[in-house]
Parts: sequence; structure tokens; C-alpha cells
Amino acid sequence: MKNQRLYELLLRIAEHDDEMAFKELYNFFYFDLIAFSRSILNSEQDAEDVVINVFVRLWQNRKTMGSIKNISAYLYTAAKYASINMLKSRKEINNIDIDDLSDTFQYSFANPETELIDRENIKRLGELLNTLPPKSRLVFYLVKDKGLSCKEVSILLNTSIRTVETQLYQTMRKIASWLDRENIRPKRKPGNS
Repeated sequence: MKNQRLYELLLRIAEHDDEMAFKELYNFFYFDLIAFSRSILNSEQDAEDVVINVFVRLWQNRKTMGSIKNISAYLYTAAKYASINMLKSRKEINNIDIDDLSDTFQYSFANPETELIDRENIKRLGELLNTLPPKSRLVFYLVKDKGLSCKEVSILLNTSIRTVETQLYQTMRKIASWLDRENIRPKRKPGNS
């Protein structure tokens, strides 16, 4: 979903209490936030509870949503801290770091860029991404699929921007190498020569 569309949804929710816009926003982020939260909590049920609570609080504070600059970063940060708070309430941790993330995070490769590659190669690329270390998968997912900046991801994952950039660079090199090795060239968009 484009940033402009997300911003329009935020304004509709903040200014008009638009439940349909909220449902669209919820549906867009729900499963991705559960996967992210599950990578911290190692529990599907706890991740669902966390994400639902994040959205409940978001609805309760909807009048201030128009001031949110990047809803993706906002929601991922909220899910992170809600997950950490759940772990703290269980007395399991004091803080979380990128190295503490679970290996259970699986990347689902489906975004507008994938329209340029055929389905079989998308499946194979998804399999390649899921062979990467969990931290690399998560960084790639947050930056390339969810549109967060390296700085936002570094804050979200309590790591340096340099670490995020390095992991993203290494992942992109692996993808480029795989594309070359498989001799895969993106399809051209209609109208491009």
C-alpha cells in the first residue's frame, strides 16, 4: 500500500472516525505485525494479543493519528514495545536486541515489485530469502516490503544504522547473485521500452 493511501486512511480515521478506513489499515498490517511480534515472543497467541491491543490503543487515540508521519514505523514500534512489555511481565527479559529475535520469522515475498517476476521465480526467491539468517530476513522485510528507513529499523531493533545497512546490503548482494546465477531478468512494465 502506498504511503499516500496510508496517510489518507489515517486522516479519515482521525477526522471522521471512519471504521472502514480503520479496518483497511488493520487488515493491511495485522498479519505482518503478528509475524514480527511472534519473532520476539515465540508465541502465536501472545503475538495476536499484542497486535490486537496495539490496534485497540490506536483506535482509542485515533484523533491524534493525523500527526503520525510513518504509520509503518509507528505500528512496528508499538508492537515491539508491547511485546517487550509482555515478556517483562513474564519476567523473561529486561531488554531485547536484534540478536534475540527468533528464527521463526518467515519472509513472505509479495509486493508490487514482484509483479515484474513470474510466480515460480517469486516462490523460489521467497525460499532463498527464508534461508537467510532471521535478522537479515527481518531487516530486508522491514526496509523493502514495509518501507521503513534504515534509521527507523535500527531504532526498532535496538541496533546501529550501520548494522541494518550492512545486513540489507548483504541480502541485496545475495539476491542479485541469485538472479544472475538463475539468469532471471525482471519483466518490463507495459509502456516501458
